[in-house]
Amino acid sequence: MSYRLKRLNFVVVATCLPAMLLATVGLAQTTSDATNTNSANRTSRLVDTSSGDSHVQSTRNDLIEVIARPIPDDKLSLLLTNVGEADGRLEAQLNELQSSESPREVSLLWLSRVELAVLKSELFAEGSGDGVASAAEAVKIAEAALSALPSGGIARAEVLRLLAEAHLRQGDARSAAAVLRESAGAVATTSESSSSSESVRALRIRVALSAGDMETANNMLDAVYGSDPTAANVGVAMDLVRLRYLLTQKEERAIADWLEIIRKRHGVNAKDRADTIVAQTRLQSGMDSANPPGDGSDPRLWIADAMYYLRRGQSMQAALHFAKAAVSDDVATRSVDSAMKAAAILSRQSNAKAAIELLRRISQRHPNSTSSADALLQAATIGQAAGPTVASDADVEAMLIQITHQWPESQSAFAARRWRMAWAERQSEWLEAAKISVQFVDVHWADESSGDSVRTQAIRSWANAWIHQPSPEVIAAMHQAFQEHGATETARQTHADLTVLLAEKSDALWSELQKETSDGFFQQLASFRQNQTDLIEASPPADVNDALAMRLELDVVQNPVRRVDVGRYLLSLPSDREFPTDLQRAGWLIWAGQRDAAETLIATELQQSPSGADEWCRRAATSYAVSQSKSDQKHAARWWKRLADGLPQGDPSWHSAMIGWIQAVAASGDPDKARASAKMVLLTIPPTDRMTRDAYERLSQQ
Repeated sequence: MSYRLKRLNFVVVATCLPAMLLATVGLAQTTSDATNTNSANRTSRLVDTSSGDSHVQSTRNDLIEVIARPIPDDKLSLLLTNVGEADGRLEAQLNELQSSESPREVSLLWLSRVELAVLKSELFAEGSGDGVASAAEAVKIAEAALSALPSGGIARAEVLRLLAEAHLRQGDARSAAAVLRESAGAVATTSESSSSSESVRALRIRVALSAGDMETANNMLDAVYGSDPTAANVGVAMDLVRLRYLLTQKEERAIADWLEIIRKRHGVNAKDRADTIVAQTRLQSGMDSANPPGDGSDPRLWIADAMYYLRRGQSMQAALHFAKAAVSDDVATRSVDSAMKAAAILSRQSNAKAAIELLRRISQRHPNSTSSADALLQAATIGQAAGPTVASDADVEAMLIQITHQWPESQSAFAARRWRMAWAERQSEWLEAAKISVQFVDVHWADESSGDSVRTQAIRSWANAWIHQPSPEVIAAMHQAFQEHGATETARQTHADLTVLLAEKSDALWSELQKETSDGFFQQLASFRQNQTDLIEASPPADVNDALAMRLELDVVQNPVRRVDVGRYLLSLPSDREFPTDLQRAGWLIWAGQRDAAETLIATELQQSPSGADEWCRRAATSYAVSQSKSDQKHAARWWKRLADGLPQGDPSWHSAMIGWIQAVAASGDPDKARASAKMVLLTIPPTDRMTRDAYERLSQQ
């Protein structure tokens, strides 16, 4: 099996071709459909079964990928091993064939060997030691191929072009020029001269560049591009040659602009190849120093350097170059993107503090760009992950608050507030989470496209806060929060809905806000709570069932006559894993008049879980106690007495149960027994706190 480069997503159009006959300059430097079309047409007549060797083909494809996007040395060594194996297979096939018997197949095999060898040389920077050595090997294979091939035809012309490329990469411009002259003669004897003219022309310009003949190179480029290079209709190979020329001139802005033109004309793959050429050239010329960028340096080139180092597995060098680009780039989005890439690398290298500092610096360098909010949010994320030795909780929260204040309408501000809400809830600061849920700007309130909208979260958060602290203080805090932050129609409506869901009907804002509730459930809930209807047909929103049940149960305590309607309604709500609990159902069954079902449920639970007897007895007692029926009060007295009998005498919870029992006895029609019982407790087991004693005193005198 061929070693596959899983991390590269490089689309190689030529993979459907026979892996033969394309000059290296048209392979390693060309990846678009348009630039491969002519070559495909030229070689289609030579397709043979020998080209179907999957190992050779996949190795060739990997070479093309890695030429554009270099890889770390350990992975490169595996690829080089595959190249050697592929060449060995081709050589073995050549040894088995007789040239006179199958000249066409022999030509294809030789072309495959030469192509692989030249592609291999392109893995390395031009002029580097490894590159020169690999090119020298390619020269030997190409010369051997020429000796074995017939004097005319496409095959020889292709090998000559590949040989010229190899000489050029070996640093021998004179030999490359000589081969190109011979190649021109070989092409002239075929019908393929027009289709190969651009690749040959590109090679000639590169020969001039390699020889240091800038004037000739410039003249040849002018002949191709004219006065407006951006308008020229040329292939990627020629555009890459012009890039090499610009690199010799060290015109950084022109180089960076040309990189963008290559991307627009030929796509991302060609741009990656161009970036690699730029990075390797700059590395060879000493531009990879750790010094800060000089005046006039273009940050886009530092980005190209950084991507090269990143692909090569040199993470810290990549981070350094991304940071250079970030601090020198005046384009906010690009600067922030570079900073975020650098920070991601630094944090992975256990240098989270430097990552945070870079992100904070860059976010303030571009204060008017919402992309800076993204940078600061990443800083907060890194700080949270790194822990208090790098960033305390207060530091992280300060960054989140800064995001919401400085870039309030950004998506990062939205995420920062949600983060603070979740953080508060994890710390059981329910009211704080609810207050934050209202503090979104208008644009976020207006977006109700998802089930996780600001409105949905505000309803959920305030319901949770009230469940954990069902007090007037929470309702007052809710009113204040919405009055300060809820200016939009959606926020106002949400405030009204929450008031109907959580507040007492005597609340000062009830009458005003109930007119603004949303259609459906909340309007029906308002009518139900005001005794205007005996049912609610609309389904409640998600995550409010517990608050809804709690609110309606409190309403029943204040208005017991509603217990039947409330019990029936609560029993009708859809069930899930957590709602309702059996304890809740038992009370609602009692209210709804289904006493036998309730008693059966309670008896079953007491038998299965005796340790939970206290809460089951209390639930049964309180559920019966709201009724004015003497029969229900007798049931309440029975459950209060059972609860008291299971508690230590004199304990505050025992006194609470005894007071409930005495009240139920009196309400069931036996006031004398109730008075006597109250007096007996005061005489034999008097409570220590004044409030409880006063309760007994009142019961003993009623």
